[in-house]
Amino acid sequence: MVRSAVRRRMMAAALLFSHAATPALPQAPGPAATPAAWEPGRPTTCRFGAWTRNETAEPVAVHAEPSATSAVVGRLPTTGADGSTAYDYSVAFEITAATGDWLQISGATDANNANDDRAARPVYSGSGWIRADAARFGIQSARGYQRPDTASPRLVDLGTDWATELGTLTRILACADEWVLVDLTLHSRRGPGARLTTLPAAERQHRRAWFRGVCASEETTCDMRSVDRE
Repeated sequence: MVRSAVRRRMMAAALLFSHAATPALPQAPGPAATPAAWEPGRPTTCRFGAWTRNETAEPVAVHAEPSATSAVVGRLPTTGADGSTAYDYSVAFEITAATGDWLQISGATDANNANDDRAARPVYSGSGWIRADAARFGIQSARGYQRPDTASPRLVDLGTDWATELGTLTRILACADEWVLVDLTLHSRRGPGARLTTLPAAERQHRRAWFRGVCASEETTCDMRSVDRE
């Protein structure tokens, strides 16, 4: 019985050693994480046209500095999402710099609303800063990248639809030559017969990527080469 007990202990020790000595099997790699869009981390200079955000009728405040506590040097009227004003077109302006939270603008004008029956609204046309979510422009491109470089990973690909056909810009963060870094909410998709279908709120996607193909025309598309065919 003593020999039997000793033998059992030896077998148990050998089994334990064999388990400890057996190398772990390699684990299959999981799916690669989607890379985040690169952010410059500093102010960037820009040169492209845009117009006011019109989700509300509240005027857009123009500040002297990129800070909410700086002096308000002027305001830009909006048309209001519910059509609460008699004006059809937004105030247009040029974006000249971006900090991530703020946009520097100049040259604001309401000339598109001037006609025989009414004059253009008075607007502040000097230089100043507005919040990064207060401006809009079109993007005539389906492709958004991780960096301002077509060789970088593609973070957004909408096929044949442009970004602002299926989505809305919610923030303009940076720019680099012809590129812009934006936050985009995709609120629509193509349904049967290529009809646009509005997505339920729970299915809407929020993307951040670098795009080209900026269009400053609110009323129609811009006559430009396709940046997606290069």
